[in-house]
Amino acid sequence: MITAKLFGTPVVTYNDKEIFFPYSKAKALLFYLLIIKRASRDELSGLFWAESSDEIAKKNLRNAIYQIKKTFGGVDVLLSPNKSIVKYNDAVELKIDTANFETNSDDLIYDYTGEFLQGFFVKNAEGFDEWLTATRENYLAIYEQKLYDLIEQDKNNNSSSKIRFYAEKLIDVNEFNERAYQILMTYYKDKFNYTAAIEVYKKLETLFSKELAMEPSAESKYIYLGILDLINYNNYKQNSDIKSFFYGRSTELRLLTQNYESLTNGEAAKSIVIKGEAGVGKSRLKDEFLSKIDKSLCHVFETSCYAAEKQYFFKPLAPIISEIKKIMKKSDIELPKNYEKTLSTIFPEFSDNKTNLQNRSLEEIMGEIKFDMMGDIISDILERLSQIKNILIVIDDQYADSMTISTLSSIILHQKRNNIIFLATYRNEEEKNVENMISSLNLSDKLITINLSRFSEKETKSLVKTAFPKFEWSFELLNKIYEETSGNAFFIIEYLNIIKNGGDINIMTAKMQDIIKSRFLYLSDDAKKILELASLFDDEVNLSTIKALTNYDEFKLIDILEDLEKKYILVETRGKNGISFKFTHQKLQDFIYMNQSDMRRKISHEKIATILEGMLDPKKINIGIYHKIIYHYEQADSKLKALDYKIKVLNYYLDFSHELFPILNHVENSNPNHTYFTKKETLAYFDDIENSLHELSATFIKEQEISPLTISYLHIKGRYLIREGSYEDGITLIRQMINLSDEIGDKDHAIEGYKQLIFYCVQTYKTSQMSIYIDKALNLAVECNYHKEIGILLRLKGLYKLMSKEYQEAESLLLESINTFNITPYIADRYSLNIAAAYNYIGEIRRINKDFAQAIKYYKKAATICKEKNAMISFAIFNVNAGQASYDDGNVQDAKKYFETAHSIYDKLDTVWRKSVASAFLAVIYLKEKNYEKALHLIKEAEKDSQKIQNPHEMGTVFYVKALIKSELDINDKKQKLLAKYLKEDLDSYIQNALAYLTESGDNFEIETLNKLES
Repeated sequence: MITAKLFGTPVVTYNDKEIFFPYSKAKALLFYLLIIKRASRDELSGLFWAESSDEIAKKNLRNAIYQIKKTFGGVDVLLSPNKSIVKYNDAVELKIDTANFETNSDDLIYDYTGEFLQGFFVKNAEGFDEWLTATRENYLAIYEQKLYDLIEQDKNNNSSSKIRFYAEKLIDVNEFNERAYQILMTYYKDKFNYTAAIEVYKKLETLFSKELAMEPSAESKYIYLGILDLINYNNYKQNSDIKSFFYGRSTELRLLTQNYESLTNGEAAKSIVIKGEAGVGKSRLKDEFLSKIDKSLCHVFETSCYAAEKQYFFKPLAPIISEIKKIMKKSDIELPKNYEKTLSTIFPEFSDNKTNLQNRSLEEIMGEIKFDMMGDIISDILERLSQIKNILIVIDDQYADSMTISTLSSIILHQKRNNIIFLATYRNEEEKNVENMISSLNLSDKLITINLSRFSEKETKSLVKTAFPKFEWSFELLNKIYEETSGNAFFIIEYLNIIKNGGDINIMTAKMQDIIKSRFLYLSDDAKKILELASLFDDEVNLSTIKALTNYDEFKLIDILEDLEKKYILVETRGKNGISFKFTHQKLQDFIYMNQSDMRRKISHEKIATILEGMLDPKKINIGIYHKIIYHYEQADSKLKALDYKIKVLNYYLDFSHELFPILNHVENSNPNHTYFTKKETLAYFDDIENSLHELSATFIKEQEISPLTISYLHIKGRYLIREGSYEDGITLIRQMINLSDEIGDKDHAIEGYKQLIFYCVQTYKTSQMSIYIDKALNLAVECNYHKEIGILLRLKGLYKLMSKEYQEAESLLLESINTFNITPYIADRYSLNIAAAYNYIGEIRRINKDFAQAIKYYKKAATICKEKNAMISFAIFNVNAGQASYDDGNVQDAKKYFETAHSIYDKLDTVWRKSVASAFLAVIYLKEKNYEKALHLIKEAEKDSQKIQNPHEMGTVFYVKALIKSELDINDKKQKLLAKYLKEDLDSYIQNALAYLTESGDNFEIETLNKLES
């Protein structure tokens, strides 16, 4: 066995002994053929001896081949099957480290131990040198791309186990690969190893500066700055104390710090408002900022505002006035005597004469207060104090009275030296006085607003991991925390406390309830009523629905809703259904919902469901509203009504998934991408409906109320099983459905039942039974005077005649069916897929009679209708038929396009009707293209699907394609061995099986082709 290690310094061994070549061109020749496998003598001569004459070049080539044989002890490593070709001898076993590169195996990253033929050079062989350079670059590109693919794979699987390993390998082969450094920095950042991440950046920065005289890209700098923002060593050391924990907000913190430095340095500083919802982290950011600054450089006055004290003028300033009094006493600053008298009426602590104040009545004191003067006095005192040190006033929360706000605004706007600023936190609940102050300060360019938003999902998960780095966080728990908190900092910390103390994270803590409760203070009863109703909806509530539920005047309703928006409790959304509203945070909705009694909730849910039902148009289907109605009836414990809509929803989806040519109802707000159920979704829905039926059967609900729902369910489930090829179970359910329909006189469902039995006969080619069911269904339709049903049954009768090879009568019935549906544009649109089906069957008649061009014309006509109506199963089937007609007509590339279009649709759906035909023909097309692996996969898939359906046309087509492939196989070709192994029967066996089935289905062209093969 030859072992060739071509990555890194090349080494070749034969039977474990290293081979040494007499000269480099002989060695290069072997290397070239180990990779290329075969080449012409002219090509090899040009590669190595381009400057020599043809005679000398060929002589040198013969000598090189001889020297290689001699080096390997007389073994013919290279063969020359004819005078013009030289090839590697496949009989000599070869183990080569480039093999994994040919299959793109993940293991190739371990084979690449250095560049291809590292250090190897051949003199006077320019052609070989060019090939070597190109091949080196190609292998390197494959290697690098594989590493990138593996990195993405690890990221998608939420695994970072080998990302560092892969990134370092990328840097090993190209130290200037900036993308690899970025991956490595991000890897360390996600692992909270910020020191290592910064070291990677510094290494990149030094390398680029020294070798390239340039800086890293903006993207690399962005990652680096983000890492700096995340670093907070104090927090990391104090992780055990969750109360003092601080995460992120570094950009905002930097802005606050820089602004404070400007204030202390006598530069232009501005007041700052930190704005955001309750619990988002405004106060925590403010506290973190205050903990980091040197307060000795300024007078820092802190105060808080409380909603309950909002009516008391200057109440927030009381702590500040008290501090000012102490500073003035200590600094020996004197004020005009009337200042003390005026201030002491509101702030008793400012007076040195407490006795006089205590003996005075409240009426006397209030009568003397001059509020405008009070503001001027406070402004003047702060101005005097600022001459000693600059002043920072810190106000927590926005519940300040109008006089305090007016005074602060006046101070900032009219100060002489711009050395007094304030820092305030403000909930994004619009307060008129505060908003007016913000507008005034913004106009004067004296205010910075920091809008503090919730943490993103990524930030939330990083915060949680940073807070408790030793805790083993599961993917599910991290997701749960984000889902419950939506990134609100307060809620996150509360959940961390619950987890730390081993509590139940499904329970809302008292602290959570308190902060949420504060959001609803001072709301009117009408506003509370609207919130109670809005909390009952699982997503958003439409304006028209709120109006219907409350009966409020429209303008009154708008006033209430606008107020709730200003308080950032509700947020407005706009969509296809007009204006809707939803809670700004799930916890707000949860709180309102759980604080209503169970009885109130049930009655309200029932009322909402009834109102939603009233909004339905009987001529249209609105799946979105159906889902909402189900939700509300379930919450109201109205199981029978909920089940009715569940069956409607399932029937709608399966009309498209399992009814080949469904009747189209106008569907409101339908997403074409959500018209189909996957198999998993379908089975889950069936289980849910079955459980609901069992539950209802055990209650006191009357049988006649449940029977219509049972019939609908039997219809849907039976249809599904028949389409899946589970004929026995499907037919049993459909017959039960017909019997139950007859018992209660439900002729509509009886007709539907017979149609399902007809479809079963179509799939299995049982024409005699099919005729019986068509007659029974037609008699019922005529009896009920159902013109449209008669049109559908005429089409099915036409199909029956087609299957019975009565083509003229078949086409006549199909045209009659089309005319039935073309009475009016509305009916033609609603039954357009039945019209498309009739065109398809006329196409089948043309194909069977070998008029392929006309067949394709009808198939295309049918497919166009289906595409317009998003009926993708029918669209796939018509493409399969067009593909077969094209293939039979010799247009293989057109056929391939049709089949691949159909196959791409089948991959997304859980139906297999005609799928085996597409798979089988694609198999023979891929065989012609020498894609043997894909051909084998598809013919196996075709056999499995055809066995499931048991349709003569499909089974015959699969045997037909097996015969075609068997007849074209080259058993000496190693690449075709697996195909040959799979098709182990003799050719005649496949031909006879194909003829048996195709004779039954009447596929004349395929029969003729098989007869030619046989002869």
